[in-house]
Amino acid sequence: MGGSRKAFQTLMVRIDTDQGLSGWGEVFTKNGELALKSVFDTHVAPVLIGRDATQIGAIRRDLEKLHHNFGRVGLMAFCVSAVDLALWDILGQAAGLPLYRLLGGATRSEVPLYASLTRYGDPRAVADTVERAVKEGYGAVKLHEVLVETVVSARAAAGREVALMLDTNCPWTLAEARRNARRMEPYDLAWLEEPTWPPENVHALAELRRSTTIPIAAGENAGSLADYRVMFEAGAVDIVQPDIAKAHGLSEALRIAALADAHNVQFMPHCFMIGPGYVHTLHLAAALEVPLLERYYVELAVEPLGESVKPRNGRVAVPQAPGLGCAPDPDAIRLYRVG
Repeated sequence: MGGSRKAFQTLMVRIDTDQGLSGWGEVFTKNGELALKSVFDTHVAPVLIGRDATQIGAIRRDLEKLHHNFGRVGLMAFCVSAVDLALWDILGQAAGLPLYRLLGGATRSEVPLYASLTRYGDPRAVADTVERAVKEGYGAVKLHEVLVETVVSARAAAGREVALMLDTNCPWTLAEARRNARRMEPYDLAWLEEPTWPPENVHALAELRRSTTIPIAAGENAGSLADYRVMFEAGAVDIVQPDIAKAHGLSEALRIAALADAHNVQFMPHCFMIGPGYVHTLHLAAALEVPLLERYYVELAVEPLGESVKPRNGRVAVPQAPGLGCAPDPDAIRLYRVG
């Protein structure tokens, strides 16, 4: 289902306590897992030794302040995010509660997914994949394309009842984005995601938003609450998409979600992960009543967190065991570990 892509690299983090609990997090890597592992092992892990695992806020603040010269967005933020996630897993286990209950509880036992496709660059391939996803029960599909023609073919394949979104991954100038948005307006996109370069130019996004009827989504490349405040105050987005493996973890996501609510912006976390970060985002989506959760639409050789969190008919069950509710499959780690 993933085009020509044959492998997906990720970096999973396990934090062990002297009470016998182990928590799992995930570093967003974009295939930079070996460099990130080196950063984590040399700059992050030593700071954690001997700390109280329940002091999540203090540990996260210490890591951020100690390493802020490395950047508030990027490698170090990704590592801090993984620590935050793993500590929340530990806290849930210590409390004997599934993570979503610590985050506020949920009224749903499962969360609807949207199929997040890889980039094909070919209208026919896009249409074929959209048709397949719809047949498998997905009621929403997100493209990762830059050609307007792929949107046309995707809408024809999906019909009008399926929600269709487009993530372009920051390719266009403001003028190009305006022209392309105008051409795509007839195809009823639920949102247009990260259409302009550079991603931090929120004022360009705001100008685009004022000039198109397509809702604008962004946020996976922002770093912390302060970045999102600037985004909201600029009126740049209808939908905000922090990634908990990039933007300082679950702790920061809760603050971003509250700020988004105050600005009447839909909170819709980004989730292009297949490991613990995916399940953490599932718990967050369940607790905050997020309408849809992103699921990378690929056929995996093995489900890293086990079959219980595998998509079924376009939905995924929320784990009910304490903490994350599941852990990486040891056989999967044995078979596919590279570092």
